[in-house]
Amino acid sequence: MQQKERINWIDWAKAAAVTTVVFCHLPQSQEWFYYRYLQACIITIFFFLSGYLKKDRGSMKANWRKYWTSLVVPYILLNLIVYPYWIVRFYMLNGQLPDLLEAMKPITGMLLMESETSFSEPLNGPLWYLPAILVMHLIVDCCRRRCHFHAIMLTLCVLSVVLYATNKYWFYAPYLTVMGIIRRLPYYYLGYVMGQQRLFRDCHVRSDLTFMVLCFAASLIFFYWHLGERCFPLHIALFYPVNIGFLFGVLYGCKLLNRYKSDVVVNLSIGTLGVIGFHLVLISGANYAIEMWRDLHTGVCYQWYEALPLTILILALLYPVILFSLRHFPALLGK
Repeated sequence: MQQKERINWIDWAKAAAVTTVVFCHLPQSQEWFYYRYLQACIITIFFFLSGYLKKDRGSMKANWRKYWTSLVVPYILLNLIVYPYWIVRFYMLNGQLPDLLEAMKPITGMLLMESETSFSEPLNGPLWYLPAILVMHLIVDCCRRRCHFHAIMLTLCVLSVVLYATNKYWFYAPYLTVMGIIRRLPYYYLGYVMGQQRLFRDCHVRSDLTFMVLCFAASLIFFYWHLGERCFPLHIALFYPVNIGFLFGVLYGCKLLNRYKSDVVVNLSIGTLGVIGFHLVLISGANYAIEMWRDLHTGVCYQWYEALPLTILILALLYPVILFSLRHFPALLGK
């Protein structure tokens, strides 16, 4: 299903990012360099593009109406649809249905942006990025009419880096999703500034290919350095160029694909929320089936060549759900 005025390389970026999210949520060894690298970087794409595509117009009321449709409603719906799965999973793990206190934990976790505390737990963990983006949108809306908007935003970005570093060191907020918001704010703001300046629009094969290679090479070098760096401030500082290099490596690579249009890519891009909201249910089912088939007692751990086709299978199973939602239940996808 095609839509007018779509930016093709952004559809490629979103489709690639959501595919990688599914791949990274399949259990694999944390000792594998590529797995840790992708886990550390992939979510950055969503925050950058959210900032890049944000429109710098409209009243707070009009914007809030849009956020309600595109972020809040799908967040609630996707969580509520998955809640019966949580009940079934609890029963299979514990041999009994949850009491009222246990049954309320995922509901509380949903209201706290998928946070895990002593009285809450994530109901649909990957959806935490929806309230995170909502918070960032509202920060920009509140600050953009101020005289020193960019100074305020830069200050908030620097503060977010400091808060991320202190939490990483002292671990005072280990389960709060807000730390994920804080860690990703600079990428959202970078995307917002570039989008407002209409930067990164033109596609040139030779320069895009060159910059893609350079960005990925720099990102991988920085990540290798980041993992082995014992100086804590430098370890934290390296985290940001790792993500920036990865981000622009992916975006330049997607600009190389801009000339190629695919309905599958467009629908995966439009249906990003559906994939994010439902893929953990399919992953859990696949893991359970494979553990029973292989008679595993310690849980399954996939090699990349096992995880990749399983990722494609999960996306293939979710693709009809995306098409159905686009035609009959667009609110589920934020439309």
